[in-house]
Amino acid sequence: MNPTDAALTGISGRSDCGDRRGVAAVAAMVVLLVVTSVMALLVQRVRLQWQQDRQLVVQEQLGILADAALREGIRRIREDSKWTGGRWIVPAGLFARCDSVSLELRATGNEILAEVRSPAEPDVAAVCRLTRKVSVRDEQ
Repeated sequence: MNPTDAALTGISGRSDCGDRRGVAAVAAMVVLLVVTSVMALLVQRVRLQWQQDRQLVVQEQLGILADAALREGIRRIREDSKWTGGRWIVPAGLFARCDSVSLELRATGNEILAEVRSPAEPDVAAVCRLTRKVSVRDEQ
């Protein structure tokens, strides 16, 4: 072994270049792990924000539908005081981002109760459910 080879390999007999490559590979893996973790957190945050926005849109649409149902119930009570209500199913696709919707109006005395539920199937947990009540006497 000549003196220049001994200086390159060091006392252990390994070259310094191999040690540097190992350290660089470990550092690259740590950086990759950190970048992957940050990206996963960002994707999760965007997904949660999308779900919240969807829920707000659904609630707003169902609120509009409940208000319209109450107005229709008031109109029907004024036309026929014996009207007791009804139930309607709005198929999926008529409202943006909404499954099927059930709308139920119940008239008791001078009060009308509107219940809007999505999805319409009673055995499926409701994504959104709104109940609104109005007195017909107050509306006249």
